[in-house]
Order: sequence, then C-alpha cells, then structure tokens
Amino acid sequence: MHRTIYGIVTPQSCRPVDIERRGKIRVATFESKLGESERVSFDPAALPPRGISKQMIRGRLVLSVLAVDLIAIVAPIALAAWVHLGYFFGVRVVSLLILVLPLYYLIALQIKAFSLRNIIKPPRSMRKAFSALLGAYAIGLAITFATRSNEELSRVLVATGCLLSGISLILARAIFADLAARALGGTPATEIVIVDGVEPPPQCTATRVDVQGAGIIPNLSDPMMLHRIGECVFQADRVIISCPPERRGKWALALKGAGVQVEVLAPELDALGAIGTSNYHGFATAVVAVGPLSGIDRVTKRVFDLVVAGAMLIGLLPLLVIVAIAIKCDSHGPVLFAQQRVGQGNRLFRMLKFRSMYVTQADASASRLVTRGDPRVTRVGWFIRQTSIDELPQLFNVLRGEMSIVGPRPHATGALAGSALYWEVSAHYWNRHAVKPGLTGLAQVRGFRGNTETGADLLNRLQADLAYLESWTVWRDVILVLQTFKVLMHRNAF
Repeated sequence: MHRTIYGIVTPQSCRPVDIERRGKIRVATFESKLGESERVSFDPAALPPRGISKQMIRGRLVLSVLAVDLIAIVAPIALAAWVHLGYFFGVRVVSLLILVLPLYYLIALQIKAFSLRNIIKPPRSMRKAFSALLGAYAIGLAITFATRSNEELSRVLVATGCLLSGISLILARAIFADLAARALGGTPATEIVIVDGVEPPPQCTATRVDVQGAGIIPNLSDPMMLHRIGECVFQADRVIISCPPERRGKWALALKGAGVQVEVLAPELDALGAIGTSNYHGFATAVVAVGPLSGIDRVTKRVFDLVVAGAMLIGLLPLLVIVAIAIKCDSHGPVLFAQQRVGQGNRLFRMLKFRSMYVTQADASASRLVTRGDPRVTRVGWFIRQTSIDELPQLFNVLRGEMSIVGPRPHATGALAGSALYWEVSAHYWNRHAVKPGLTGLAQVRGFRGNTETGADLLNRLQADLAYLESWTVWRDVILVLQTFKVLMHRNAF
C-alpha cells in the first residue's frame, strides 16, 4: 500500500513526521518502520526533465530503419521490373527479392549496419548499408550459378535492380541518418551525472542531478528514498556517480537495481590508465591493458603478413639481387646491416636493412641522426634510402615473425627526439609496442617520416601509432599498404 505526498509515492512503512514548504522546495522528515528519520529537501526543478525516453526512441528508429531499407531495396527492383518486363511483381522479381533480402539483412546485422551509433552518422550509415547490399548480390549470384538456378533471374533486372537499389539505399540512409540524429538529440544515449559533494570534470555534458536539490541520499534502509533515486534515473541509459570515496560503495549498491549502466568516477585511477575492471579470487582489479588483437585477429594478421611478404620477396627478387651487387661494388663491407630495435612486447630484435653507410662509420645505436649530405652515406646508400629500398630486407624479419607488414615502425634504443630519448618525451611511448613493428604504418602514410628533431615530431608519430592500435582491421592494413606506394619517395628520407 502506498500514498502520495507532494507528488512522491511513499510506502506505508514510511510516515512523515514533519512537512514544510519553502517556495518551490518541499522539505520533509520521514520516519521509516525501523525508527530512523532523515531530513531531506526536494526541489522538482533539480530532477531530470521528463519525456519520451531515448530507449523508446532507439527502438522505434531501429524498426524504422529496417522498414526504410526494405522499401529502398524493393521499390527500385519493382520499378526496374515494370520498365523491363511490364509488371511490378512476378516470378523473376520475387525470386530476386527472396535471394537478396535475407542475405542483405544477415550481412547488415553482422557488420552492425543497424547499430544506432552507425545509423546517426550519414557516411558510416551509407557505407555499411551499401556494403551489405553489394555483398548480398555477390553471394546471391554465386549461389545461383553454383546451383544452376539462375534461369529464373533476368540479367538485366539483376543489374538494373542492383544499381537502382544501391542509389536508393544510399539516399534513404542519408536522409534517415539526419532525422535519426535529430530525434536522438545528436547522441543515442541519455546520460545523467549524480553530483554528491564532488564536482565532475568540466567537460562533462551529461544531465546533472545535484543530490542536495533532488533530495536523494544512498540510504538502503529507506524504500521511499530508493524509489526517489529510481525516479531520477529511470529514463537514463548511463548514470555516472561523482562522490567522495567513502560514499561510492553506498551509491553503487543503491543503483545496482536501477536497470541502467552505472559508473563511479574514480579520478585516482587515471594514473593507472585503467580501461576496465576484472576479478581475481574475489578481489576487484583494475584492468590497465589488454592485447589489441584477439586470437582470430592475430591469426588473420599473420596469414596476411606471410602471403604479402612471400609474394613481395618472389616478385622483387631480381631487384634485391641488383641492389646487393651495387652495394658490394660501391663500397667494402657486407650487403646487409643488422641493428637492434625494440619489437613487440618491448623485446629487442635485430632488424635487417641494406647497408647504406660505410662500414667504418656505421651507427649501431642510431643515436646520431642522418642529415642531408651526411658523409657516412654511400652513393648507392643515398638512392636506396630515398626510395625506401633499404627497408626491403625486413621482409625476412616478417617471415621470421619479428615484424609485420603494417605496424608502428621499430625504433632503435638510442634514438633521440631533439636531445631526449624517445621514452623520455612521452610516458605512453612504450604502449606502441603492443603489436609487432611494421614495414610501414599509419604514421608513415600520414607523412611523419625522417628525423625526429623535436619532441613534437615523435608525438605526431606516437599519436598515429596508438590510433592504429585502437582501430585495427585487416582491411585497414590492405589500405595502408596501398597508400604506402604514394609516400615511398619522401623529401625527409635521406
């Protein structure tokens, strides 16, 4: 049994012993059945605004985009059939739709084309939907030819339908993305930060609920108080608690039953760089690092490395022989030069290069930067350094598993940025070694090559390396390899 006092539903077990009104603020003292009493103030203006929850909006948008895609695919195919065959729907049209539509939705689900975060971003939404459509047509046609059931399909209808439905789908997704973003207010989730004595970071843009104004405290023995907390957060998707350390446990317990994602701000974890939590024999732990690649990702990347490195060695074998002969004829010494570099897991390995310096003036630790007109570099050395041919022996490092085709470039332990060692410039420098170093990488494609004369030169490369770790896909490796050919000749390579 419940009763309503000033718009707040209270259980019968809690009875008011004192109520007063101060303008818009109602102050009440309640006594629970346990005999405890607490004095709290309640300001309706301090509560989050009510309205249709974003959870409901998200559900409607997902259903809507499913319908929009269906219309965007079916309508152009039906139109093409009417122009070509004289009817909107028939055996050929239905056969094509039965073939394409299930495959489209399966592929779209797999690549998260219906994810809200993708739906509200026009370029991403259009790209994923179009990719799913092309994949559906490609797989569908392969199935029909393999099973010899393509007699029921019209080639003109398939080609025209694919073209028109692709254009229609792109336009529909572009328009829908704009409407969806407006409906969600630009963000797919509702965030609330509960402020209890500790100010959240200034960049926090979530809806603020001050515990003093809202009249809420984490009292687990007061059902009415827990109800009021639930009223504050019931439309939220994410709740952040900003409170002193001694009250974090109470707030966590009070909100575990809220049915939303609840997080506690713990600034002291910033120094650890925590990325999550785990459990060790019943004790909570802060996760500070995980491998950037899953098991299947590591296998995929290794297969890619072996295929590309093997193909390049076979295709470039004549060039490698010519360069080796030129080096031997140009100066005394070995063809290859091995230098200690930092590899995956901060483990050292010997990286191979074509020798480009005179043997007596080689810099094994790479502590001295090569400058334009450097007398240590041989005549052949100048050419192979400017064209990046000197890096080709690292294909053998790739085959041996010490390097990858794409990844952060391996640095020497004595390399300097200005007058400082690389790891002295940034504490995050060692993070780049979570994957194997590469023949090429995102930093090189972005143009960050040559000497590191200042700390900023290194930071630009480090930022690119860390960005690569955070968003690895095998397709991105393929794109980076193709983009590398544009930057092989570089003005900073000498």
